[in-house]
Parts: sequence; structure tokens; C-alpha cells
Amino acid sequence: MITQKSIDDLINQIMQKIAQAAAKSDIQTVTALTRCANELKELQLPLLRILEKLKEIEKPTEKTSASQTLHLRELPVEVTAGMIRQNLLTLTEAVKQGKIRPAEDMIIETLPNGERFRTDLLQNGNRLRERGAIGRFYREATVKPGDYVVLNEVSAQKWTLQKAAPGKFQIDIRTLY
Repeated sequence: MITQKSIDDLINQIMQKIAQAAAKSDIQTVTALTRCANELKELQLPLLRILEKLKEIEKPTEKTSASQTLHLRELPVEVTAGMIRQNLLTLTEAVKQGKIRPAEDMIIETLPNGERFRTDLLQNGNRLRERGAIGRFYREATVKPGDYVVLNEVSAQKWTLQKAAPGKFQIDIRTLY
């Protein structure tokens, strides 16, 4: 059976192969394996949603702890100096990948302080409308240019926003050569 752990294990195996290929300066293999890892990561969340739905169908009266903690969508964003200066959170990459659509309504809780606010994704600029709460989040979470923040969907229209752990979404380009 496919599980979160089995997908994570497969991605980790691919990452190890990427490191081995990078050590040999095998750019073609690094590129092919990176593409494969990206495809797996993109398929992971929809697949897990399907598996959770199947579990709900099998046992409709039982609530599983996994379904309560499963993130429906995860949207990592690298924050730029301009985004911090202007209190913006732009989701252009997520829009390009089809993970979110303009005009989507969102209720966001910032972590760890717990501030909640309602916003939507503007089509012009692919940014969140609410800028004041974004600015407060950047200040309270001490977000700096180059840091990643991540929006995690926890249920329909409900999201959390937090600063990502250092290195979680960054790829060290030096390891590829």
C-alpha cells in the first residue's frame, strides 16, 4: 500500500542518487532524477488526499488522526526583500503549477502567534490581498530575504502560514556540481 512514508522514502532514495550523480558530474542523470523527484512531490499531495478519502469511505464514522493532520496543499514561497518591504506574499509559482487559483478565498492563521485573517488571491500579481497581517507575520516570525514561508491547507479555505525550517525547501546548488 502506498503511504506518506513510502513516498518520502522513494524521494529520499532519488535524492541520494542525485547526490551520487552530482559527485560524478553526471548532469544528465542529475537533471532526469531531479525531474523525477519533482514529479513525485507534485503527485504526493493529491495521492494522499485520495488515500485519506478512501479511508473515510471505508470507515465513515471513525475520524483518523492522519486525516486531521494531513495538509491538503502545501505552498512554499521564497521571500524577497521587496516582498518584505511591501508586506506582500506572492504565490506566482503555485499559480503556475496549478496548486491555487486567483480569487480563491482563504482564512489564514499565522504560526506561532495565532493571528487569523481573511484574504483572497489577487489575479493581478498573484499576491494575497491582506498586506497588514502579512507584514506583521514577517516581523513577528523574523522573516528575512531568502527565507521560505509555507502556506499549508488544513481544511477547505483554512490555511496556516509559518516560517519554514532553514533548508527545508532550499536546494544547495553546490551539491549538484
